[in-house]
Amino acid sequence: MYRSFMNLNIRNKLIAVMVLSMTLVVLVLGYYSFQTSKKQIVHKVSATNLSVAKVIDNNLAGLQRTISDWSTVFILSSAVQSRLQTGGNGGNTLESALYSGPTSSIMDQMLVTGNFDYLSLYGLTDDPLYQVATDDSSGAQPLSVISDSQLYTETVDRNGAPYWFPLTAENNRFVGSNRKDKIGMTRIIRSTLTGDRIGFLFVGVNKETVRSRYLKNLYDEDQGILVLDERGAPLLSAGRALYDPQTLDLSFADGLSNGSKIVKVGREELLLSSSKSNSGWQILYAVPMDSLTHELNSIKLFVAILLIAGLLLSVLLVTILTSFITAPIKNLLQSMKRFQSGRFDEKVEVLHRDEIGQLSRGYNTMVANIKSLVDETYVLRLKEKEAELKALQSQINPHFLYNMLDTIFWEAESAGQDRISEMVINLSRLFRLSLNRGKSFTSVAKEKELIELYLSLQSMRFKDKLTYRIDIPDELNRYVILKLSLQPFIENALVHGIERKREGGHVQISGALEEGYLRFRIEDNGSGMEAKTLREVTELRTESDVNTQQDTGGYAVQNVLQRLKHYYRDNFRLEYKSKPGEGTLVELVIPAQIDIQEDIIA
Repeated sequence: MYRSFMNLNIRNKLIAVMVLSMTLVVLVLGYYSFQTSKKQIVHKVSATNLSVAKVIDNNLAGLQRTISDWSTVFILSSAVQSRLQTGGNGGNTLESALYSGPTSSIMDQMLVTGNFDYLSLYGLTDDPLYQVATDDSSGAQPLSVISDSQLYTETVDRNGAPYWFPLTAENNRFVGSNRKDKIGMTRIIRSTLTGDRIGFLFVGVNKETVRSRYLKNLYDEDQGILVLDERGAPLLSAGRALYDPQTLDLSFADGLSNGSKIVKVGREELLLSSSKSNSGWQILYAVPMDSLTHELNSIKLFVAILLIAGLLLSVLLVTILTSFITAPIKNLLQSMKRFQSGRFDEKVEVLHRDEIGQLSRGYNTMVANIKSLVDETYVLRLKEKEAELKALQSQINPHFLYNMLDTIFWEAESAGQDRISEMVINLSRLFRLSLNRGKSFTSVAKEKELIELYLSLQSMRFKDKLTYRIDIPDELNRYVILKLSLQPFIENALVHGIERKREGGHVQISGALEEGYLRFRIEDNGSGMEAKTLREVTELRTESDVNTQQDTGGYAVQNVLQRLKHYYRDNFRLEYKSKPGEGTLVELVIPAQIDIQEDIIA
């Protein structure tokens, strides 16, 4: 098919390309419009859903507060406290006292409001002292059965504070015949006289009661509400199911505390909003994405109409513009630009025998001739220089030098020449660091060690004429810099500054991290440099194969300048400040980098 297409005439090629291009553009624009509209709808609905979740949160907080306050008044009432403190067992006597004294008002409130559906009160004996149910539930379990449960232990640990939990078939130790699903609340009761634990209270609220009173008009069959307790266990659900009760997979809510996100539950995407209350309950409110994006189908229809119209228009335009044969010429022009940028192996693939194909063959022949000429002159010269450099480098055998330095060290040690031993071992370490296994970059830590060794050797050489200080913080050790980027400037300070002063001098090296850059300062109080000498040191010189100078300090600085320019391009700064008789200050600023790939930079 590809060959058949390429063998078509230019007009048919352009028609096919234009049709495909128009189709792609329309589809991309349609997709972008659809996604943008979807994001806007999701954003607006998320704000609404979060408001609904907050309302649910406030309603459930009111439920907790109401029952907690009522139960507090109930267990602190004189009738309950009196019965529990005496350890009595008269349930009928307690019931009559509850409905015929000061507590009658709170009992009437319980009956009128119907905030909960089951209550059982226990003293220190096994049987309940009082039990009431509004949903035909019955069979209050003995206290001994309840006290063996984990729920009882956690209630005791709360020391009188209410403990809320979902009442399930697995943890139900409270109601023998439970007619409806409930949310449970338990708390221990302490004596108002001694503070000792004298009783236990269980309150059950039917989940249907919560839905009808506190979640009314806040959801429908397409929306889902899920309330999780402080441990993340399902406490209450309403509307569409958000999880499988068998597996209890709630991973879709992981990492969501207060906010909204799109999650996938089963095969369906849901917009999930979450609000977390002060009590630790988490309210999840879910809306299907299909219901939100249903109205966006009009955008799909618009894209289809636009696609058909665009195809018809593109065919008409191509018919008119077939005289502009630009595509093959553009390919040839791009190849020429790549050739101009230095890609001498550039070649245009010739697949056909039309006029453009003949022009491409002529272009390929021309490029091949130029490449052959370049290979014979410029590239050949570069390879010769590279071979000469490798030959020079191969003359130095690092292992030979290491072994010889090691031999000298042990000879000095045997002769008791500690100073010579120290110089040799420092020189050996300095040599290893300068080679750096052939790598162009090193760490600040290694560069700092190198200049310490270098200055240590120079101080031995100058005796008491040289003092120095290195102030590079340890937090810079992990950064990567160009190898031997500081030592040449220190050497230059010694050559042009310290050596020329009879009384000697001081060199200070400091480093700092400032706004993503490493700043190094090398300062000496030597004799300084004249403007001419400063220019010779800092200006890049034209490369030459002949070196007649005996002073290597300037050459080393020139080498650093060339390497800085090569690796950092224009992203570095080097400043020299020097006055005769006052000393010299060098400031180098380079990018702060943790890691670097030499092959990419080179």
